[in-house]
Order: sequence, then structure tokens, then C-alpha cells
Amino acid sequence: MTRKTNMLFRLASAPAIIILTILFAFISTPAAAQAPDSMVVDVSKIRFYEQINDQSWLACLPKGTAKADNIASLPFRSENLLKYVWGFPDTLIEKDNVLKFILYNSADTAIEVLFSPAIYFSRITIYKASDESPNATIQEVPESITRKNLSYDGVRRLIVQPKERAVYYCSFNFVRTNINSFLPRLIENGYIPQWISTIRDKERVLDIFTYVVSGLLLLMVFYSLAVYLQSRNKEFIFYSVYTFCTATLLFLKSYLNLSATFFNYFYEEYLDFMIMSGSVFSYLFFVRRFVNTRQKYPALDTFLRVADWILLGLCAVYSIMYFTTEEYHLLNIMENQVIKIFFFLIGIVFILYSIKRKDPLLNYLVAGNFALIIFSILSLAIIQLKWDPSPVKGSIFNRALFYYEIGLVLELGFFLSGLAYKNRRDIIDRVKERERLKLENERKEFEKQVAVMAAQQQERDRISADMHDELGSGMTAIRLMSEIMKNKMKDQTYPELEKISSSANDLLSKMNTIIWTMKSSNDTLESLVAYIRAHATEYFDSTPISCTVQVPAVIPQVDVSGEKRRNIFLSVKEALNNIMKHSQASKACIEIITRDSKLVIKVSDNGIGINEEQLRRFGNGLSNMRRRMESIEGSFRIENDGMCTLIFEAPI
Repeated sequence: MTRKTNMLFRLASAPAIIILTILFAFISTPAAAQAPDSMVVDVSKIRFYEQINDQSWLACLPKGTAKADNIASLPFRSENLLKYVWGFPDTLIEKDNVLKFILYNSADTAIEVLFSPAIYFSRITIYKASDESPNATIQEVPESITRKNLSYDGVRRLIVQPKERAVYYCSFNFVRTNINSFLPRLIENGYIPQWISTIRDKERVLDIFTYVVSGLLLLMVFYSLAVYLQSRNKEFIFYSVYTFCTATLLFLKSYLNLSATFFNYFYEEYLDFMIMSGSVFSYLFFVRRFVNTRQKYPALDTFLRVADWILLGLCAVYSIMYFTTEEYHLLNIMENQVIKIFFFLIGIVFILYSIKRKDPLLNYLVAGNFALIIFSILSLAIIQLKWDPSPVKGSIFNRALFYYEIGLVLELGFFLSGLAYKNRRDIIDRVKERERLKLENERKEFEKQVAVMAAQQQERDRISADMHDELGSGMTAIRLMSEIMKNKMKDQTYPELEKISSSANDLLSKMNTIIWTMKSSNDTLESLVAYIRAHATEYFDSTPISCTVQVPAVIPQVDVSGEKRRNIFLSVKEALNNIMKHSQASKACIEIITRDSKLVIKVSDNGIGINEEQLRRFGNGLSNMRRRMESIEGSFRIENDGMCTLIFEAPI
């Protein structure tokens, strides 16, 4: 081979030798040292906080098996962890998750940073190793260092020395809930409050809306208890429990957000679902009593009662599973694919059953449940499908809880409408019942009065019959005997005998008047008018006074009690007696008028009239007439207009 050829060969083979040398060096370099600079986090350049999901590796292994001697050799994946930010497979929750990342400090002083692997995590352990030989140098960082002087338990403290390049392994478990956020972060030391405030500010509008809804529900708790204290309706106790559970659920969901405490973890894992189940359980009891399903809708009452017992059993099974097993996928299936679907089926059956009924109260509850179900489905779609209804990033309209709360507000509004309808209906029913009882009492009182009046009339009829049969015959005998004595003693006149005859006649006339008054068959206006006319005609018969009686052409068929007839007749009789004794009249007139439910009797004469002296002289008779008319709510007055007229008015 010529010299020139050897030179060309050497020149051609030199790049190949260089390339082989570089490849050999790269292959022989340890895995940790081969990490590109883009995967190394310079802690001296962190300002405020930095997400390191693109600079981390993830490995998963069965729970309880992550140890210091096997962590460095795990098959870490460098896949994009952003897909696990909101929601990830249940298998990650049931495993020990190990996060690997490399930190470098380019500064001349040691730097402390705070590390957070996720939002909700537990059982966290930090390991540290040399970047050059991780397997030989890995060791656990004591909690006295990672938790030193930390006011927030959701982070761990890492210390990187000057110019140090170290590999960190973080072994942790997720809290058993489907709202975990897998987003590893490095936070500048001392900025924990600002970091939490920044994250919570993104939820500020939703938190305010949640607190407003919680306040409305709390007001409903007080309102329901106030209604119960007033009406003692037990359904409002169940509704107050329902609204209290719902208000507590929403309030704690916002208030405990990002709180790294045992209570918040327990709330997210177990308590929130139990509160929700308790609210549904109470609501079913409320519906049964509020609508009175036992009497109105027995089939619906049976369904709701059975649903309550089934729900109670499912919650008991869920509680046993929670406290006895670490497997999250069983709890998730029980919660989201069994019990919540059971909630949905209860609502659907209730709606389908109630739509066919023409009960407005039931329809108000159906409308509220329908709104809650629709917005709950929309909320679930946002969670499961990662759907953002609004194009504005971070908008409240992209938050699932917002739509669930909208459904609750609508359900509350329809309930208040139904409550207003029920109260109005109850008021109407109470008024009707009160009127019915009033009418019933009035009917009983009327029947009682009728019975008393019937007994009184029977007694009056008996007394009048006895007076007519016993006293009447006796008085008639006295009058006849006095007349016989007068005829036998024509030649001799005895004033006493005349007095006996006159007294007997007068007493017989008064007794006939009393008998007429007491007899119940005479309790009519027609009888009163006829009796007054007969008495006036007979009274002025064989006297120098001419008497006329004017009566209506048609006399109303009106009942007039014996007491009223007696007072009217005696007043008219007294007026006729005054005309006979004191008027010096030649004519007398009695005019009887019926108008406007009143009886008006005018007794007039053409005599000398009545002056002040006569009023004093005959005041007793006039006062008796006035007293008698006032006792039956009537009136009496005197008019002098050409003729002296006494006017008697009485209601009929």
C-alpha cells in the first residue's frame, strides 16, 4: 500500500474511531449520570414555585413494598405526568407510588426547598442518593429534617448543598378519593402561604358561591325548625336534617380545600359520602311525610320506605369496606357505580311515578328533583369527560361543583314554592274545617234552641189550655152568676155586684189575651193583625167613638213570638184605652203597615190631643208603652198633626 493510500485510510477511519469512542463512553456511564440537563432542576433558579412533572420519573409497586434497598432499581417511567393531574387510574391509589427527580444547586450556599408530590397524599417518605451511584448511596431522609418547622403538612423540606447534584426519591400513597391532583411541585422556602393563596384564588368565585348556597341552606334549617316548633309537623325535622347535611357538605368542601390534615383526608375519603347519604336518607323520610304518601300514595310510600332501608344497608356495607380494606377500587365501585346510581334510580322512579299524578304539591317536588338530577348529570359529565363548557380558562362555569349547587338552589326554590302552595292549601283546609265546625256547632245550637222552643211552645200550649179549661170556665161562671143576680135584683142596685160583674168581664178579657199570647199556633203576623182588629172593633162597639182599622192587602207570612205579640198588643190596647177615657174623640183610626221588615201601627184620634200636662198626668201609661216597645227592640213616638197619632214600630 502506498504512503498516499495509507494516509487516506487513516483520515477515513479517524471519525469512525471517534464515534465508537464516544458511544463506548456513553454506554459505560451510569444511568443517573446519563440524565440530560433538561431533566435536572436547578433549585437556585426556583422563584416562588415550579412544577416538575416534566422532570420527574414515576414507578409503582404493591402497597407496603417500597423500601430503601429496592427503590433505586425500580423501572421508572419518564412519561408525561400531566395526564395524571386531575384523575388517574385507581391502581395508582392502591399502590406505593415512587417519584424520582434530580436536584442541582448551582449556588455557593445551601438551599432549602419545599416539595409537594400531590394535593392529597399520605405516608410520604423521602430518600436521597448520589447522582453518580444511586444504589450504593441511597438513604432515607429523617422526618426531623423533612418536617422541621413546617406549618403546612402538605409539603416536605429538602436541603441541597452548594454545587450538589442529588437524586431524590419520594415514596407516598394517595388518599382514597377521586379528586387527587398528581402535580409534583418545588416551592421556594417561606412561600407556603402565598402558594396556597395562589391556588385557592383560582377557586375564589366558586368558594363565594358555595358559601352563599350554604348560607341559604342554613337559613332553611332555621326556618324548618321554626315551622316545626309552631306546627309540630315532624316532616320539617327531616327537612332540616337534609338541608343541614347538604350545607355541611358544601361548606366543608370549600373550607377544607387543600387542607393537609387528617380530618380533611377522612372527610374526602369517607365522611363526605356519608353526609351525602344521610341527606338523601332524610329527604326520603321528608317526602313521605310532606306529601302524606301513606294515605295518598301507598305504592310510592312503600317504595320510598324500602329505598331508605336499602340505602341504610348499602352505607353499612360501604363503612365496613372502608374500615377493613385498603383497596380503593372496591370503594369506588360501591360509591360511584352502586350507591350513587341507586340515588339516581330513586329520583327517576319518583319522577316517573309522580308525573302521572295530578297533585300540584307532588309536582313541585318532582320539578325540584328533576332540576337537581339534570345539573348533577352535567356536573358528572364535566368530571368524567374533562369537559369545559366555557372557553375561558379557570371560569366558574367549568367547575362541576357549581352546576351541582345550581341544581340545589333550583330544588330549594321549587320546595319553597311547594311549601307556599301547601301552606295556602292548609290555610284553606283549616278555614273550611273551622267553618264546618262552626256550622256544625251552630246547627247543634239551633237544634238545641228549636228543641227548647218546642218544649216551651208545648208548655205554653199546655198552660193556655189549662187556663182556658179551668180558669176560663170559672171566670165565665162568675160573670154569668153576677148577671143572674143582677136580673133577679132589678129593683135593688148593689154597686158591689156591678164591680164583680165588671171585674169578671175585665179579668176574662185579660185572660183571653194571655191565652192568645201563649198559644204557639198564634205566633204569626197575620194572627197579631187579626187580633188587634177584632179587639178594636169589639172595644169601641156600643160607644160614641167610631173606629176604623186599615190592614195591608197582603200580610207577610212572618213568625212573631208570643212575647213580641203580647207587648205590641198591650201597647195598642193601652192606646185605645186612653182614647176611650181621655181623648174626647168621636173618631179613632188604626192603620197597620208592613214595610222594610218592620211592623208600623198608627193609632190616631180626632180628640183634644196630648199636651205637656197630659203627659205628666198620663205619663205612666205612655211610659209603659215606650218600655214595652223598647223591650222588643222597637220604638214609640207621638205626633200631633191635626190628629193625635201614636206610632208603634217593631222589627219583624
